[in-house]
Amino acid sequence: MFTKTRLSAGLVLAFGSTLLIASLPASAQQRIEITGSSIKRTVADETALPVTILKIDELRASGVTTVEQAIQLVTASQSSTSSLNSIGSGTGGASYANLRAIGENKTLVLLNGRRIASFAFGANAVDLTSIPFAVIDRVEVLRDGASALYGTDAVGGVINFITKKAFKGGSLTLEASRPQEDGGSKNRISVVGGFGDLEVDGANFWVSFDTQRNKRIRALDREFSKTGIIPSRGVSGSSGTTFPGNFAQNVGLNGRAVSGNITAPNCAPPLSLVNPNNAQACIFDFSATIDIVPDTETETLAARGSWKVGQNHLVSLELLHTENENISRIAPDPVTGITVPITSPFFPRTFPNVDPTKPVSAGWRLVPAGGRTNKSNSDADRAVLDMSGILGSFDYRAGAFYTSNNASDGAVDGYVNAPFIRAQVAAGNLNPFGTATPAQLAIIEQAKRTGTFATANGSTKGVDFRISRDLFAMSGGNAAFAFGGEYRRETYRNDTDDAVVNAIPSAGRSPNHITGSRNVKALAAEVLLPVLKTLEVTLQARADDYSDAGFSFNPKIGLRFAPIKQVVVRASYNTGFRAPTLDELLSPQTTTFAASASNDPLLCPGGVANVAAGGIQSRDCGLQVQVQQGGNPALKPEESKTYSVGLALEPIPNLTFTVDYWNIKLTQTINALPADSIIADPVQYAAKYVRCRQLSTAVQANLNRCGGLDVNSNAIAYLITLTDNLGKTNTDGIDVTAGYNFNAGGAGNLALTYDGTWVHSYKYQLAPTDPLKQNVGIYSDGSPVFRWQHTAALRWNLGNFSSRLQVRHKTGYVDQNLPSTVVGGPSFYQSVNSYTLVDLSGTAKFFKGFSLTAGVRNLFDKDPPFSNQSSRQQRGYDPRYTEAYGRTYFGNVNYTF
Repeated sequence: MFTKTRLSAGLVLAFGSTLLIASLPASAQQRIEITGSSIKRTVADETALPVTILKIDELRASGVTTVEQAIQLVTASQSSTSSLNSIGSGTGGASYANLRAIGENKTLVLLNGRRIASFAFGANAVDLTSIPFAVIDRVEVLRDGASALYGTDAVGGVINFITKKAFKGGSLTLEASRPQEDGGSKNRISVVGGFGDLEVDGANFWVSFDTQRNKRIRALDREFSKTGIIPSRGVSGSSGTTFPGNFAQNVGLNGRAVSGNITAPNCAPPLSLVNPNNAQACIFDFSATIDIVPDTETETLAARGSWKVGQNHLVSLELLHTENENISRIAPDPVTGITVPITSPFFPRTFPNVDPTKPVSAGWRLVPAGGRTNKSNSDADRAVLDMSGILGSFDYRAGAFYTSNNASDGAVDGYVNAPFIRAQVAAGNLNPFGTATPAQLAIIEQAKRTGTFATANGSTKGVDFRISRDLFAMSGGNAAFAFGGEYRRETYRNDTDDAVVNAIPSAGRSPNHITGSRNVKALAAEVLLPVLKTLEVTLQARADDYSDAGFSFNPKIGLRFAPIKQVVVRASYNTGFRAPTLDELLSPQTTTFAASASNDPLLCPGGVANVAAGGIQSRDCGLQVQVQQGGNPALKPEESKTYSVGLALEPIPNLTFTVDYWNIKLTQTINALPADSIIADPVQYAAKYVRCRQLSTAVQANLNRCGGLDVNSNAIAYLITLTDNLGKTNTDGIDVTAGYNFNAGGAGNLALTYDGTWVHSYKYQLAPTDPLKQNVGIYSDGSPVFRWQHTAALRWNLGNFSSRLQVRHKTGYVDQNLPSTVVGGPSFYQSVNSYTLVDLSGTAKFFKGFSLTAGVRNLFDKDPPFSNQSSRQQRGYDPRYTEAYGRTYFGNVNYTF
């Protein structure tokens, strides 16, 4: 027979598949609200929705110190980090959640059941770094999509971060971690203080301050990332804009083409190497110069006050302010479009076949100016006034909220004024083909520019309410009803400092001043029908009205069948609707370099310059093509259909097991077409190519790739990769969870947990007319989808001591395997190995209120598996799904009083 306490713990697993086991006390049987439903009920009456629950205390014990690290443990999540990408991408150190691998813009992130403002740059998803880890009590992850309660835009699922409701006393936490290798150290201090007892005093107040410092890891600090040029394995993270500079001379479209570097074949190793396609030119190893993990500083101030009004009402005010600073370093500034006149003392007149009567065009990597250093700042603010309680026979909750995110991104060092550099070369004062003299270094120092590229703001303010009550008796219990509504106003702004971005074209931004806003109204209803003691039906529906995207109505049905206490069968079906975000519609269209190197399919087919078409080996082969990225006002909403079927078992006492099949079908998927896909199929995507000869001379002058070239040049100016409705996405798979508690008497207690996701299929389209492409176990169009991910943990408790062993695993996949950019180079076809990390930790409580935790993450010092991916500036591995820290020792001390 089930005991009451064990039943409550077991059903949290059976109906909410926990990743971390925590026994619930009998007091947990009060009526509460669980993510995914607005009807309050006891834990033992929990719905059939699959909810993963993460307890923060358990996460800390395993060395987790940030929200994004916690989400990486959810196996339904594909990825949660994008800390460093191409300049101009505006990531600013942001990290995102991506449930079911269908995109971070389709995962709804909440704080205490209410929305959070998206990251201001790329404002289509919530930046996880803006959520304060210090004040989180637990995380509830609804793995069932399109929540009628919170918003049908939650196609992939809902992640609800829940803070402490009340706190009395004080708590001080000191944390530190140190990788075995150089770089990547972390330090953290967290203080929480509160007073008042809601039951005795009728009020409670608490305030929390948290500060964290993370030090950078350079590419050179790790063997697996120290170079981006590994031709033997198909990695060519190189640029034709090098130091000393390459030059090209093209006389007319079908005239003579000459290109090279006066320092070849020596170039300037180790960063400048001989071009494998042209022994007379050089290439630059930009990946070796970057930070693979940036410097970050995060500070969070949070407070909450709660007051009882009478016996049945509670008023609370939540305040939150987070500041995040991110400093990242990448390769020295590439200045292209340089014209070297025949009058220049540095004109390469002695180079073979150069026409001494015509100027040459040059591309120069400003190594003497040092690496480009970017500084991004983001501030997140949130205020929520909430009132909840009982009115007659109704439970109610109502509130008003305001949340905003402000971000800025700018140059700290290493950037140069490109027009000034071009003018100084043209005047004969700078030599792009040799080592700079002291006088030239002074000019380069004068050319340096600092300043803010852009600032952005996204905000949401609104009001909401929910009411619920029992209706009437049915065979299985009382039917219940809930009804709610929401009104919110979303605003968006993005501005550049025009003088700065015009002077620094490598920043990848264009002058813009964009504002936008919209109003959203929603009504939602839920009915719980316990038809039989063994059968429960839940009906939900939501109507959303967007002032820009229109009206949508979406239903949801859930079934729970429990023929015996030890067995529960559950199922659900729903439709979803996700309006494009303001950023997806309005974000500025800018031009910047892509991360990968490619051959121009017209001017350099197969890695060999097509001279007859105007191709130049050093310019068109192995080039970092430019891409135009940004918003698209013509976007249509995404629509989805999702269903799931699951089984929960407790075959023996203390052993729980769940298995859930899920299926998502998405139409009009919103995403950007990858540049690699455009390069791979120039016929289908011919309209995505913009070549220099199509542009006016005035427009050419503002583009790195075209400036200084002949107006008839057929070189690629940029590829159009704007956000678009690509087509369908269909994915399905199985979630498996298990938990076992064992009391070994005098030897202590053991708890084993397991959480795994197996993806059966992930098929998608790049255009509505394309056939569906398989992505499971295959790197395709920018990323892979993992066939299998799981997290397993074993915890042992004995008195005041506990230990935890955790295993994290991802299966391997077929790698990106782009065509070689080397003439006659081998055809690479390889796979990325599986990735398994083991963590070990122990916690001791020496006296009341004091605890010490110490442990090792990545116990066996596992390097990321090799990958030839080229969609990130980091090369040799994929930073989105792996950790660069290596074996890391950590510890934290907590004193509560």
